[in-house]
Amino acid sequence: MKKLAGCALLSCAAAFSKDLDVTSVFDLTMGEPFAIRECKFEVSEQQMGMEGVAVPRRNRGLIGKPHHVSKMVRYTEAKPATDKCFQRVGPGYTSSPNPGADVSPGVAPNNQKVKLVYADSLRPGIADSEDIWVGIQDTKLTGIRFYFQNRNEANAFQALVKKYGQPASNEKFDLQMPNGQLRPYYRAQWNFPKLQVTFLSLDTNQIGYDPQDAPIGYRSEVGSVTIQYKAQAAAAKPDNNPL
Repeated sequence: MKKLAGCALLSCAAAFSKDLDVTSVFDLTMGEPFAIRECKFEVSEQQMGMEGVAVPRRNRGLIGKPHHVSKMVRYTEAKPATDKCFQRVGPGYTSSPNPGADVSPGVAPNNQKVKLVYADSLRPGIADSEDIWVGIQDTKLTGIRFYFQNRNEANAFQALVKKYGQPASNEKFDLQMPNGQLRPYYRAQWNFPKLQVTFLSLDTNQIGYDPQDAPIGYRSEVGSVTIQYKAQAAAAKPDNNPL
């Protein structure tokens, strides 16, 4: 009896430790402060007229309206030689900025999504296609999305099963192509107290978070994994004057 009780206790301890470990993703920890450095960059300035057209640089005197200054960030470090860094996306980074709009390179990202860039030697093998994206809320890492090539669908799924166990749900779908053929794909999901993991064998949605990216539909050649951290909701304050 004591031996059986000991085995049960060990089993519970193993399950408990595994539940604690689900918040680790690659070399990151969900729910922890985002402390990854920004990739090296340079900032260029260009004076813009009131109508948003570039104008020659000249002195800003009291006569006439001052010009707007447009700032554009260019990452000089496309990929780090070691370790990892992040790059921002959007106006002023991957697209032309709005006249007078400011950019904030060098400032810790918050309440936004950024692209995570690994050195070749550290790039996760399961994320073998497209970019890796992370979301930061309240300065903490709360989301990650990565992509895998269709031919590695089974390997990517098995890697998730090995880490998280069997999924809580598994749904199958058909995607109709223009020639009338049906392309099957499926979605699996794992749910934990602090984490939700979603696997798409075929990601037909927008790749990444750049507004310039367009949905690719049936032409998709990638699947995706999205891992979302469940932030603990703040305790509700008592309502001493209800509606």
